[in-house]
Amino acid sequence: MTSRLKSIPCRHVFVLTALFLTFTLAGWALENGGPVVLPATNPAPAVDLPDSGNVKDASASSDTKSDLPLPIVKPIIVHADRDAAIGRLIGELLEQDHYSQRPIDQEMSQRWLKNYFLALDPTHLFFLQSDIDEFTTKYGNTLGERLLHSDNEEAAVMPAFEIFNRYMQRVDEDVVLAEKLIHDKYDFTKNETFTVRTDKSTWLPDAATSAAVWQGQIKADLLTGLLDKKPPEKTMEHVSKRYVSLLRDRAELEEMDVVEYYLSALTHAYDPHSDYYAPEEAEDFNIQAIDHAVTGIGAMLKTTDDGYAAIEEVIAGGPADLDKRLQPGDKIIAVGQGNKEPIDAASMSLKHVVSMIRGVRGSIVHLVILPVGAAEGALPKDILLKRDVVSIKDSLAKADIIDHPLPGGGMEKIGIIDLHDFYNRTSADVAKLVQRLKKEKVAGIILDVRNNGGGLLDQAVDLTGLFVKDEPVVQIRRFDGHIDKLGPEETRQIYDGPLLVMVNKASASATEIVAGALQDYGRAIIVGDQSTHGKGTVQTLLPLDQSAPIGFIGDPGKLKLTVQKFYRVAGGSTQQKGVVPDIVLPSLLDAFELGETTLPYYLPYDTVPPATFSYLNLTAAYLPALRTNSTTRVAASQDFAYLRQDIDFYKKKVQDKTISLNEAARLKEQDDMKALMAQRKKDLEARKASRDKMLELTLDMVDHNLPPAPPVVKKPKIDPDDSDSSGEPNPDDAINNPTDDPQLDEAVKIMCDYTSMLHDSGSTLVQAAPATVK
Repeated sequence: MTSRLKSIPCRHVFVLTALFLTFTLAGWALENGGPVVLPATNPAPAVDLPDSGNVKDASASSDTKSDLPLPIVKPIIVHADRDAAIGRLIGELLEQDHYSQRPIDQEMSQRWLKNYFLALDPTHLFFLQSDIDEFTTKYGNTLGERLLHSDNEEAAVMPAFEIFNRYMQRVDEDVVLAEKLIHDKYDFTKNETFTVRTDKSTWLPDAATSAAVWQGQIKADLLTGLLDKKPPEKTMEHVSKRYVSLLRDRAELEEMDVVEYYLSALTHAYDPHSDYYAPEEAEDFNIQAIDHAVTGIGAMLKTTDDGYAAIEEVIAGGPADLDKRLQPGDKIIAVGQGNKEPIDAASMSLKHVVSMIRGVRGSIVHLVILPVGAAEGALPKDILLKRDVVSIKDSLAKADIIDHPLPGGGMEKIGIIDLHDFYNRTSADVAKLVQRLKKEKVAGIILDVRNNGGGLLDQAVDLTGLFVKDEPVVQIRRFDGHIDKLGPEETRQIYDGPLLVMVNKASASATEIVAGALQDYGRAIIVGDQSTHGKGTVQTLLPLDQSAPIGFIGDPGKLKLTVQKFYRVAGGSTQQKGVVPDIVLPSLLDAFELGETTLPYYLPYDTVPPATFSYLNLTAAYLPALRTNSTTRVAASQDFAYLRQDIDFYKKKVQDKTISLNEAARLKEQDDMKALMAQRKKDLEARKASRDKMLELTLDMVDHNLPPAPPVVKKPKIDPDDSDSSGEPNPDDAINNPTDDPQLDEAVKIMCDYTSMLHDSGSTLVQAAPATVK
């Protein structure tokens, strides 16, 4: 081991994480540089719509009356000198420091432009093919040349805003059309279908096709309300609010949002995991991926249909929770600082409200709120809160203890450590949990890193060191071929008992380092999906203010840049291939196209010479019998039978993007699904008493030496008005199935088999013998 790298493997997260309230917005300026408005082929529609030849539906944009006022799409004021300076800095860093060492040539410019189209319109719902052709002809080969070598700052960033203006024109036109279509009459007895739009759909060839797609989408929306037995006028109002909100969200995008979209499209032309973060997004990245602690009031916000920021959730232990006056659903009418007059928040974007609520620890924020459920005309309430550090406890490591009945009688305790990502104190937190589980005399420990998208490399290395002695954990190679071997520096081995690691297709990057190292050493049994994600690249987070040109004032943001690739101690890379478990279990994620090879422009697989390490050989002798036992149980398991049904169902949904617009057909589908779920619920209830008992150990409980307690089951956050007519299967649902976890149940049984075999063989790996069989 020759160096200690604080690089960051990219997180690949499938579950959306909320943004917490902590950041104070920095100012932006360049000396002697004033704002300009860049010209566009088609100016912003709220200012001057083009003639009908360039509009999808000219009649819709002039005649339609909406039940709701449509937001005004305003032109964006552009600071071309500042934006060009940031863009050139990022371009130079990519060419000089990215692992691939590629110039921004014509091929990279083509990738860049394609990525930008997809970033703005990922489901190919707004742009017309003529838009794509026009901008491809105009800019397809020259984006890199314009950015890096143009003498004119406006020309360097012109494509970003010109294309964005066209996008906003199309969104405005389509929302106006949607408002018109909502009030049309529809026949739900026809045998029609609607094809869900995805990133693989072709671009809309013309305005007529676009109108037909939107008609199908609106009909699907209205049918969903009909199936939910909502009054037609209520459904129409909800659908209208949804699309007006869509337009409002887009209309609230600001200059730096566009710059971030544009420059991230450039970084993604190099690989899927390099990103540009504008200042606010850079702070949010630190909150979510690194710190897991924020300074604010301890609340998550969302935007309501009428445009207000509202409380979505109050974070336990934060100022808002301790104060008890803020409740989910409360609307924020105004925000003030200390004794200053609050500023009206009705027309603010969500991120602007967030930036005003975040601030310095100990300072006062003044909120004017309309309480949830308040009667019409009710007076708003004033709430003053002192900002404080709030730990995002739900995302920290935690442990569970399972009492598993043995086949011949008696019980065995199995410890489970649930780790969502690698934040900046992961190894210390996991060490606390391991020590407590040892005191609880567990027979074995399961490290559950399913859905763990990665995080800090040094934390992954140090966590591995909790389970092995001072040995290399991972090899890191730079673009010039130099290889570093990294081992734990901040930890020592504290657990040498039976160990099992659970992974799935959403386990990526730093998680793959841990699983790969423990597998190569023969230290742990790896159980899970057919493979992990397959991300074997290393990113570093570069503060751009350290490289900004002279005269640049303010914060230019941060660049997450792929600078290295990592390799297992045995020499193979996890890139593309991931980590293949020792025991593979059926998984709902098998139905979805997930993994590194499904992402554009991923780096290739390769190998390096193996490192020198001590093979522990603690698992190989037991794997054949463990696999046989597991295969037998899985084949006979009703839970896995249900899971296989679900896999088949979702595979068909993934392959067939069409949904029926026939009410009778959809009702039958709905009734069949209800009957199936009712039968499953009945079956699960009948077997509930026989399931393992689980107790939870949080870090707070460990710190205060509290006994394990039954886990608190949280009700899922559901918006009763949030109906989705897309029919598109969502991998988040597959990852977060709240009803049961057959994979975890089987992992516990594998661990009990393992401890029994170790005990029978007289292995010193067993730290606590199984309970006496009665």
